[in-house]
Formats: sequence, structure tokens, C-alpha cells
Amino acid sequence: MGKFKMDWLMLAFLGTVFFSIAGVLDKLLLKNYTYDSKAYIVCQAFVQLIFIIPVMLFAGVKFTYPESLIALLLGCLQIFPTFFYMKALQIEEASKVSAMEYAYPVFVLIGSIFLFGEILSLKCYAGGLFLIIGTLFLSYKRDRGISRASIGIYPKIKGSIKGLSPSIRPFMSFWILTAAYYLSLKYLLYSIDEWSLYIWSSLGTMIVVIPLMAVRSIREEVIGFFGKGSFAIGALISEEAFQFLGLIFSIFAYAIGSVTLVSSVGALQPILTVMLIIILGALAPKLAKELNERTDRSSLIQKGAAFMMVIVGVYFVS
Repeated sequence: MGKFKMDWLMLAFLGTVFFSIAGVLDKLLLKNYTYDSKAYIVCQAFVQLIFIIPVMLFAGVKFTYPESLIALLLGCLQIFPTFFYMKALQIEEASKVSAMEYAYPVFVLIGSIFLFGEILSLKCYAGGLFLIIGTLFLSYKRDRGISRASIGIYPKIKGSIKGLSPSIRPFMSFWILTAAYYLSLKYLLYSIDEWSLYIWSSLGTMIVVIPLMAVRSIREEVIGFFGKGSFAIGALISEEAFQFLGLIFSIFAYAIGSVTLVSSVGALQPILTVMLIIILGALAPKLAKELNERTDRSSLIQKGAAFMMVIVGVYFVS
């Protein structure tokens, strides 16, 4: 049993590490090379083919009815929370986005009770509450902290909850859709293998993303991105490599572990993101500065307190 536990825990942790690196690269690319999050997702889809095709050749394409069609549909739906995530990443600091991202395990916890009959202790519910409180506390943002760039990207701040970051709005949709995605993923893994799930869901994502090239503004932005030099393309390929590794490790973790517990491990991502930014600051100060991470005393206290709540929440849920 101990080995079983370490297997899913190690896979989930490594997946979180890879997702953290990909998130930092996303922030850098969105800030420096494209202002259209939809166009950026199209660019990601094209680069993703570098990884989808070898997996198809390695694992083979297995069609299982109706699971393969459900996985295809799941991939189509999965792209929508990605749009909300990229929108939030344009508005907010990378560490805050990664922290707010991982409130979705609370919704996974609720769904797992009704769909899979997972019986959880009072400790797990307390952990969910800490995750929510930590997320709301980290998303709190004084008016002076809202930049003009953020207002330009997401202008309807007045519709947000007073005192919270404007990125809280796209995240509300992100949490529900992401929880539904991972609950569906767990359900499918009872019937199909991990590689088949990756292939069919990835093809579903391509079905939704590629038609966006018909939109002139997106098409021009995509062409412009790939014309910005080898550094931009290399960074995008690197981002998609880490994204691929994070997704594969996570899928295998979900296959053998509890959907709630695997999701809760992902809440460590904001801490890993801050650590990566600190390391990046030492190795490449200019790149780190472009992330616009606030490091003043009050911001560090706020992030530290929120991260402690997230850690406590992850401990209780796990």
C-alpha cells in the first residue's frame, strides 16, 4: 500500500513541477510576444503536434466506443478553461495565478463524493476550506495594485467582487470547468488506457483550436508570432514540452490515485512558481523582471500567508 501511495504521489508532484515551469514560460511569452491569448493557444496547438504524432506512433491509435468519442469531446471542452487561464495570466502575477488556479480541487472533492462515492473525513473538508480562504486572500488586491494594462485586458473590473483581483472573474469559470474535466478524466480511465486518453483528448483540443485560424486577427497574430525569431519559437517548444510532461504524469497519477488527492497535490504549484522565479532572478534577472512579480514587503507577507494556508489545505486534503 505504501508503494502504491508513493507512486501516485510522486507522479502528481512531478506533474506539478512541470506545469509550474510551463506556467512561468507562458507568462513570459504572453507578455513579450503576443497580446492575444486565443492566438497564443493556437500557437500552442501547432507545437503540440510535435508531441502528439510521436505518441500516436509509439502507443498506436486505439478506438474504443464510446470512450474514445467521450475523450474526444473532453478534449474539445478542455480548451475553454485554458482560455480563462490565459486571460487571468495576462492580468495577474504568475505566482498569484498559479495559487488561484488550484482552488478547483474543492469542486473536485464535491464531485467525487457524488460521482465516485469517495468518503472523506472532516479533515479533508477543512482542507478544502483552507484552499478557498488562501485563494481569496491571495487574490485580494488594493485598487492601486491594478495596473492600466490589466484594465485594458479585462476592463469590467466593476463587476468583480470588491477588493479582489480582476482575475478572480475568469477563474470562477475556470474552477468549475477544470473540476468537470478531471472528474471526467478519472471516469474515462476506468475504461481506456492513459495514452489513448491523451491522444483522443489532444485531438479534441485540435478540433476546437485549428478553426480559430479562420479569424483574420488571430491568423495574423499566429503568423506574426512564428516570425519573431528562434528564441520565441524555442521558448514555446520548451513550454509545450513541460506542458506535455506535466499532463502525462498527471494522467498516470489520476489513473492510480484518488481524483481528489491527486488534484490537491497540484495546489503546491504557486510555491513552486515562486521558487522558480527566485531561481530565474538569480540566473537571468532581466527575464525575471519581465514577470512583474511584486516583491515589496507587503506583497511578500500576503503571498507567504496565503501559501501557508494552501499548504495547510493540501495537508488536510491529502
